[in-house]
Amino acid sequence: MLQSRVTGLLVNEHHSEPYAEYAAKHDLKLLVFTPEGICWEKRTATGLYLTRYGVYFKRLPLPKVIYNRLYPHDQRLVDRLLSLSPLIQVFNQVTQFDKWEIHKMLAATELAAYLPQTYEFDQATLHQALSRHGDIIIKPRLGRQGSGLWRLTALPGDLLLVKPAMPVPVALPYSDAVLNLFHVLMVPYTMVIQEYIDLAAADGCHFDMRALVQKDGCGRWQVTALTSRVAKPQQYITNDYQKVAHSEKLLVEHGFPADAIVGEARTVSVKAAALLEAELGHLAEISVDLALGRGKLWIIEVNSKPDKQLYTELKDEQLLEDVYLMPLKYGLYLRKKRRPRRGVLRPIT
Repeated sequence: MLQSRVTGLLVNEHHSEPYAEYAAKHDLKLLVFTPEGICWEKRTATGLYLTRYGVYFKRLPLPKVIYNRLYPHDQRLVDRLLSLSPLIQVFNQVTQFDKWEIHKMLAATELAAYLPQTYEFDQATLHQALSRHGDIIIKPRLGRQGSGLWRLTALPGDLLLVKPAMPVPVALPYSDAVLNLFHVLMVPYTMVIQEYIDLAAADGCHFDMRALVQKDGCGRWQVTALTSRVAKPQQYITNDYQKVAHSEKLLVEHGFPADAIVGEARTVSVKAAALLEAELGHLAEISVDLALGRGKLWIIEVNSKPDKQLYTELKDEQLLEDVYLMPLKYGLYLRKKRRPRRGVLRPIT
């Protein structure tokens, strides 16, 4: 039956690259479709049908396994797909994480020691965090690809150094009036406050480590890639970076104990993936942003829909193929294994 041989990719817009290349190379059958392409009455979806023979615009039965790539998250659509009978399996059921909710989940686990102090933004916690830490980051609870970040640093002489995401600092009086202004500018409960961690540097520029954690063709969590973004000079965040490098190579080149750091980063990231899946539902890929600072490893944040374009900058064709292919291998694994009863999730760690 065709339905059982096709893996679905639920996306915002139709596109075939780079999946068409991998479908042809590995003899995969993929249906790339949007929510608008679903016909609920007939249980079909219209989209790009990718095979080893080419790419076609076609209507097919809804695949039994669907890889959710929608962003922002659409829980009503996911729930509707999961309610269909016979059962459809949707993985990556949550594609937009709330930083405050994720922090609370991980803070209740063995990974709590890796988390910077974090607060839900309101007027009281802004005062509290600045008084306690003296240097804080304010950022949106929902991802905006690095935009909307602010760094506030208390300085001697009752001054407050304000840095937006770009390096144009402004010194303001450290006063209730200024803090109240931030409260007006930022909608309460849509932002989080995090203590500032002075990241480790390579040649004077801060760097992080992003672990891409995916399930493999046997249903197990593993780290497919561990890469570092090196910030531009004078930048305090790595979203605005000058280059991307393999983390292990970068660590070795700059005298860090690479084996220990990489091993710990991989272990922590896999644990984070398993713990979050147990809380949120069926996941198959996340990215964990880690950093070195104050002599230890930190989890800065966790992302639900990793930016895979990042890996094109490494010029590593095998790694790039692994990054895109791993969720498809997991989809094949789901198609072959016995389907779980409705509502029952059996995460494999």
